[in-house]
Amino acid sequence: MKLKSLGVIGVGNMGEAIIRGVLFQKLISPSQVYVYDVISKNPKALQKELKVKWIKEIKSLVEKSDVIVLAVKPQNLKEIAEIVRGLKPKNLKIISILAGVSVQVLKKNFGSKVQVVRCMPNLAATVGESITALAGHKPLLSSAIKIFECCGEVIVLNEKHFHAVTALSGSGPAYYFLLMELATKEGVKRGLTVKQATLLAKQTALGASLLAATSDLDAKTLKQRVTSKGGTTEAALKVFSEKKFEQTFSKVIQSAVKRGEQLGKS
Repeated sequence: MKLKSLGVIGVGNMGEAIIRGVLFQKLISPSQVYVYDVISKNPKALQKELKVKWIKEIKSLVEKSDVIVLAVKPQNLKEIAEIVRGLKPKNLKIISILAGVSVQVLKKNFGSKVQVVRCMPNLAATVGESITALAGHKPLLSSAIKIFECCGEVIVLNEKHFHAVTALSGSGPAYYFLLMELATKEGVKRGLTVKQATLLAKQTALGASLLAATSDLDAKTLKQRVTSKGGTTEAALKVFSEKKFEQTFSKVIQSAVKRGEQLGKS
């Protein structure tokens, strides 16, 4: 499916990242991107920089857009859907990034005839390095894949896996940022400047990620390669084990999964 025009409802971090991605990769021209955001009070900066069309009413965006990316908070779904449903649009195509909100719930809100693809990207889309999971209407999947390949890697999954995906990769960057934050604090405690400790934490995270991404070895094997018998890494990992870090992380993921389920039901 060729993408003729794109509407984006919601221009927070993710909405803006998607817009920047499709424009940078020249998937579509700025004049064919229509944007609506009820919260943003100052759209002029984004308009001036990216040359996209800022739309004041959802009605106009729906009329002009071949495909609509829904990038609002899950709590705003019913309000947006009520407006769109009242317009009685034909051939409505929705690509949703709403956490926890299933294809079934989207169809219930927008109407049974709507074409829907559910996506779960993450914040790394802002630098073109997201991993986005997709599920939903097959004819629309090709357009969704093209859009999110502009933001990083994509993976098509059965929708039943989406709560796990949200917990692991949707929320995932925050877990790595937390580890970097703690590493920085520990470096400062031990005499490093904030700048020095931050650089060490960032570059170590980047290096580990690149090693994992470019290696045929799994994470467990790579971890073992860093760990010398009787060395500092072994001593550190022993504390992780003693403090039941694996069990704690499992609880972290389960908590995120549970919250995703709650968002879907509400």
